[in-house]
Amino acid sequence: MKEISIFKIKQRVQRVFENAGLSFSDAEKITEVLLDAEMKGIRTHGFVRVKKYVDCIRKGGIRPSGDIKILSELPSWAVVDGEGGLGILIALNAVNLAIQKAKETGIGIVNVKNSHHLGPVGYYAAKCADEKMFGMAMSNGDVMLAATGSREKNIGNNPFAYSVPAGKYDKIIYDVAISMGSDMKIIQMGKEGKKVPPGWMVDKNGIPSDNPSDYLDGGVLLPFGGYKGYGLALMVEMFAGVLSGSHTTKDVHAWNQVPGETGGVGHFFMAIDISKMGDVKEYEMRIEGIIDDIKASEKAQGASEIFYPGEIEKNARAKCMESGTVLVDEAVLEEIFSL
Repeated sequence: MKEISIFKIKQRVQRVFENAGLSFSDAEKITEVLLDAEMKGIRTHGFVRVKKYVDCIRKGGIRPSGDIKILSELPSWAVVDGEGGLGILIALNAVNLAIQKAKETGIGIVNVKNSHHLGPVGYYAAKCADEKMFGMAMSNGDVMLAATGSREKNIGNNPFAYSVPAGKYDKIIYDVAISMGSDMKIIQMGKEGKKVPPGWMVDKNGIPSDNPSDYLDGGVLLPFGGYKGYGLALMVEMFAGVLSGSHTTKDVHAWNQVPGETGGVGHFFMAIDISKMGDVKEYEMRIEGIIDDIKASEKAQGASEIFYPGEIEKNARAKCMESGTVLVDEAVLEEIFSL
């Protein structure tokens, strides 16, 4: 890992996206999302993704824009078409539309079809919380997981997130993908000569394995919580893929590189305006009370502190902002500065 000025890496990544065909404004937006992930320590969705996005744009698989086309609409709901653009920019436009509708009617739901990989879904749910709203975000993706009882890839590692304003604690952000561990972490373990933790994967024959090379040789990721995680992945598929009219399961190509063809990723965003349901101050006081009680609980052996969802990431980001620097993998930095 190497420490680098936030200003310097932000400036460089933004220039890379501009050179790939994005407008100044769009390049700035996508850079902010990736930087936020990097500062929070969510490096699997940070700058390591830059080259992949750029390669897909240059090969014609992703349109270098995030414009959305409204296909159908009601006061509280809309279905939009991303037309094969950059998932992060499409998602930003879609969640902003959901927030706008929630401000008008109390609730806003926006489904997206024909998008691509949208980065960390918690970022979009958190945008709702910043507006004193309950936020939810989901996306499907290309198949990576084995459904319970199966040994083949048949459902996506579909991310799910919610966020709520939390008064003095800022906001709660719960953001998870469905696998026990990501494919990128397994690949990195292979490079470092490490074993895969139990329950993360099976090999191509459906046999549990701790060997990273077995994953590259046709292995499959497993959902967390067994059938419970599988059920959540399927629920996200229904909301993000089926309800939006986008592609589902094996027809999704999150990292599409085929010129002229969309990746077919679907998203779901929901915002609920808390002020339409009651007093926001009272709501935040109740949330604060819940978190106060949890953090004051007796700690388990070896635990130094009890964190609420999103707190560790919030603290990591605050440290970066205070120092003006962020830690980035050296190989990723070399890659970015070579683009």
